[in-house]
Amino acid sequence: MLRNVDRIAAGLVMLMLVASVASAIPPKSAYVVVKQGDAIGAETVSTLGAPFTDGNGKVGCVGSLSNSERFVWWDTGPVFLSGSLLPDVVTGGESTMGVGNNGEFIYSPSVNGNDSVVTHGGVLLQKGDPIVPLPGLYSTFNSRPTMLPDGTAHWMGGSTATQGSSTSTNRHFFRATDPTDPNSITVLLSGGDVIEGKAIATTASNFTYDFSDNGLHHLHKLDMATGSSSNNDHIYLNGVFVAQEGQPTGQGDNWQGFGALSVNNAGNWVLAGDTDGPTATDAFVAYNGAIQIREGDTIDGITLASGAAIRDVSINNLDQVVHLWGWGSGASAQEYLFFGSATDLANSAMLLAIGDEIDVDGDLIADYAIADFEASTVIGPGLDLGDDGYIYVEVGMVPVTGGDEIEAIIRIAIPEPASLLLMAVGGLALIRRR
Repeated sequence: MLRNVDRIAAGLVMLMLVASVASAIPPKSAYVVVKQGDAIGAETVSTLGAPFTDGNGKVGCVGSLSNSERFVWWDTGPVFLSGSLLPDVVTGGESTMGVGNNGEFIYSPSVNGNDSVVTHGGVLLQKGDPIVPLPGLYSTFNSRPTMLPDGTAHWMGGSTATQGSSTSTNRHFFRATDPTDPNSITVLLSGGDVIEGKAIATTASNFTYDFSDNGLHHLHKLDMATGSSSNNDHIYLNGVFVAQEGQPTGQGDNWQGFGALSVNNAGNWVLAGDTDGPTATDAFVAYNGAIQIREGDTIDGITLASGAAIRDVSINNLDQVVHLWGWGSGASAQEYLFFGSATDLANSAMLLAIGDEIDVDGDLIADYAIADFEASTVIGPGLDLGDDGYIYVEVGMVPVTGGDEIEAIIRIAIPEPASLLLMAVGGLALIRRR
């Protein structure tokens, strides 16, 4: 048997070994796609929007330059500059956008002061234009555009019988099979359409939606004219409702608020939001309508503290899910990006967090520290998980040598199953904290 002194000595040796191994753990490897300050022509990047991927995992985003011109990025560089549409004056641009497999794109700027959707073919629809599939009606706004890998575009827009008016009398969900041709625009949903005996509210924007890459599955948060704000929001999947505010979750509480959502080629879907249960456990992520994880759960050693909110969620065609949680503000803000199997989200691995250091040049030395995740629950949620083993994330990061926080789109690798196992047992972290 070991004497006490031997046990103490052995313990000290073990602590030294652990400390030695921990100090040798490299920072998380990441690839910077584009960042604030990068040169594009004679200008530099000023701001960036959320990343979206095509069917091959190539990334797209909208950004602005130092001269206020907007650009659309796809894969390795800009494929569009707003100045190319002169004499039309194109300004602004929502973060939500979409890219196709051949570099097609759609985004939503203002064209000559008119809220619009612009594609690789030019202006597709702007305020004041007649809406081809709705004779006698004119466009009032165009917002939240996305694109399928085959180039098919979707977006929300408004209509009025008064040309040039900004006041919508109804709202519609549009599709353009050829986003270079306004004549290809069709209407998928409109205010007043009846689903399961309920009409879509004509005053609802219904901006939160997703399509599977193959275009066969349509997931949408719809505001129905129920007469009550406590049960008006519904989750629509392929023509039917799969969840409704005020209805049971199956876990002893009721759905109360719906947030980010995502659907894949198999029709499997994930949903974020909260319930009317205790505030310490009401935030959730559900898979195919069944809540998998909640606020208060511990995931990969991290407890989702009271007040935690699910910022975004995305599912790919391999039934893998990324989900971003956050709570607190200012210096006490915490955000964690997790990855796991859709059927076992409770055993997700933590990929990246505020305070983590990343190596972007492959020398195993930290270059930046993560200061913030830029995902917005309002425009361009910012998580779009592809099938190629990578996830693109919009972050704020600070050079480890000092300096100001800068915006960037970074790419990080999804861990292989063996790496996930190492992370789950908690022996060695794959990310070094500051």
